[in-house]
Amino acid sequence: MEENLSTKPKTKGIVYLFAILGGFAGLLYGYDSGAISLALPSITMAFGLDSVQKGLVVSFLLFGALPSIVVFTALEKKIERRNVLIVAGVVFLAGSLLSAIATGTVFLMMARFVLGIAAGIANMYGLIYLSELAPAHIRGLMSSLYQLSVNVGILVAYAVGAYNLPQDDWRWTLGLGVVPALILTIGMVMSPQSPRWLIRDGKVERARKVLTKVRFTSTEVESEIKDIQNSLKTKEAGLSELFGTFRPALTLLIILTIFQVFTGINAAVYYAPEIFHNLGMANSSIVADFGVGIALVVSTFVSLPFIDKLGRKKLLEISLGGQVLPAIALCIWSDNVIIAVISIFLYVFMFGFGLGPVFWSYVPEILPLKARALGMGVITFTQYLLNAIFSLIFPICLSIVGINIFYFFAFLSAFSVWYIHKYVLETKGRSLEEIEAYWESRKKE
Repeated sequence: MEENLSTKPKTKGIVYLFAILGGFAGLLYGYDSGAISLALPSITMAFGLDSVQKGLVVSFLLFGALPSIVVFTALEKKIERRNVLIVAGVVFLAGSLLSAIATGTVFLMMARFVLGIAAGIANMYGLIYLSELAPAHIRGLMSSLYQLSVNVGILVAYAVGAYNLPQDDWRWTLGLGVVPALILTIGMVMSPQSPRWLIRDGKVERARKVLTKVRFTSTEVESEIKDIQNSLKTKEAGLSELFGTFRPALTLLIILTIFQVFTGINAAVYYAPEIFHNLGMANSSIVADFGVGIALVVSTFVSLPFIDKLGRKKLLEISLGGQVLPAIALCIWSDNVIIAVISIFLYVFMFGFGLGPVFWSYVPEILPLKARALGMGVITFTQYLLNAIFSLIFPICLSIVGINIFYFFAFLSAFSVWYIHKYVLETKGRSLEEIEAYWESRKKE
């Protein structure tokens, strides 16, 4: 027993520091996503927004991410991951300031678009950066910490929004995004470059120095350098190979993206006050948002020890299966305030326990190194596009079918459990190179 414990992989503490600094990319996305929720009632009064305009103000952050994902995917070979995150921090700064001084609906939409540009960069490259810096035995944990930071950002935004709501100080709510933006920018300047990118760029000695900082032994360092060099011997994948050789992996990820978006989490994150207002609940905005925010943070935090123990697949099954009953209960007992609040809390909690953190750790893991950045771009673009469409049309759907929309979320959650059990590949404990070898072997079958 003592021998097994001595051979257990060890992790340097500095790895977690870099994870926290990189996690501010996620925190910013979470803050700017959550801030609009409690700012929206005041903005609606200030600018006289209708249902369509509300959807546009919310969704323009997501639409703004689309061009940035395309551009920075094309520039992936020219700009190192850490440097891209520095750019994201600066753009977050600009978008937060523009949001705070917006003078009308169109101005605010454009400011949200700028924030979306930064969010697209941060969500794509923040995850790639963390997955390439992390040792294999805690890679799932590191990526989950990123999702936790997104949820912490949402909760912080709700707290700021709740404080400013009585005074209608929505400008402060949106503008305070400059604080985490500054931390991200400075933190990334202080962080190391991606060792995988450095080796691909021929800077092996610099990569060795980085790996020496974040790996426990020299044996680990040299073994990882060799693995990366071996995986880079093959030609970088293009779109034809991504949609050809690696189409099974890409198809799997696109289907998981559909599940993540259309099982309804953004209905709770962006529109919880609208949902509870329609149910006739007093103080709906603050109660609903804090319930959602707390559920996201607590559930993601609770899931951290399990993602590398139970594995990605099991957590996805538990998470999506657990969303079914709360969604149905919300529809059946929507006239009961206590049951409605508990149901939305449990629904969001189950999302945050599995689907939230697992999805964004699974995407860079499942894609081979030579197709990772391109594939991550395609999936991130797809996810933002679907999220934007969902956020744009949900207020209209809510006005037509009301809370019964959660019946659809329950059905899709149940169907997704079956799909995941049958088709999803478990990546727990496998190195990125082993996962790549799996897809190469699939190609030969």
